Amino acid sequence: MFEDKLVVVSNRKITSRSGSSTVLDQSEYKLLGFSKFKNNWRNPHLLAGVFTGKTNHGGLTFNKTQTQVFYTKTEAGSTNYQLYVATRNPKNPAQWFAPKRLTLAPKGYSVENPWLSRNGKTLYFSSDMPGGYGGYDLYSVEILPNGRFTTPKNLGKNINTSANEKYPSLSVENHILYFASDRPGAYGGYDLYRAYTDAELYSSAQTLGSAINSAADEVGFVPVTTTKGYFSSNKNSLSQKMNVYQYEHTASVAGF
Repeated sequence: MFEDKLVVVSNRKITSRSGSSTVLDQSEYKLLGFSKFKNNWRNPHLLAGVFTGKTNHGGLTFNKTQTQVFYTKTEAGSTNYQLYVATRNPKNPAQWFAPKRLTLAPKGYSVENPWLSRNGKTLYFSSDMPGGYGGYDLYSVEILPNGRFTTPKNLGKNINTSANEKYPSLSVENHILYFASDRPGAYGGYDLYRAYTDAELYSSAQTLGSAINSAADEVGFVPVTTTKGYFSSNKNSLSQKMNVYQYEHTASVAGF
């Protein structure tokens, strides 16, 4: 979420509000912002500035004050995503400046799905860099007071497997890690999991159950409050394309 907007990665073709970007000069995947008016979703708009271009854009995450953003995009001629950081212009809140690429993985490997903890001290991400358990693994880095990063730390065998683990996120209280995995033995495709976390320790991962998961793919679990949030799935989709779902639960619901 950014301000009152739900930001999603989409291959929908859309012209920017200013007209500076048309359907002819956009990448396949870009960032769209959706806002609500009287419980109805308005037409989306294209995020501008550092969030546009002819290379694909992926996941992003903002700090608590929404003055800094970590975002991902591909390099020209490559399908690997790289991580960038940019700062919001205090004189023009719609503008982000000083984009800088952050090197968290060796050249030739992808860094995807960033998620920043609420205190702004820990950044989670997914990468296929060597040295993990296989496929994409989840990692974290600590952000030091001088803005530098510690060496990426693999989240370990309670989280990662020889399959792919992606889309990390945290509960609003920061004590539950959510992620998607295509490991066997669950509902099928990518399923959503949770693990309790404390002091960089993680419990064994459990699925979120059939209320969320299906034989299709479920990814991108985004808690907004302690009881509400969003996720993406291609369930009930004849085209197999991802749609955004909203969830709401109580503490007594199994799987949460």
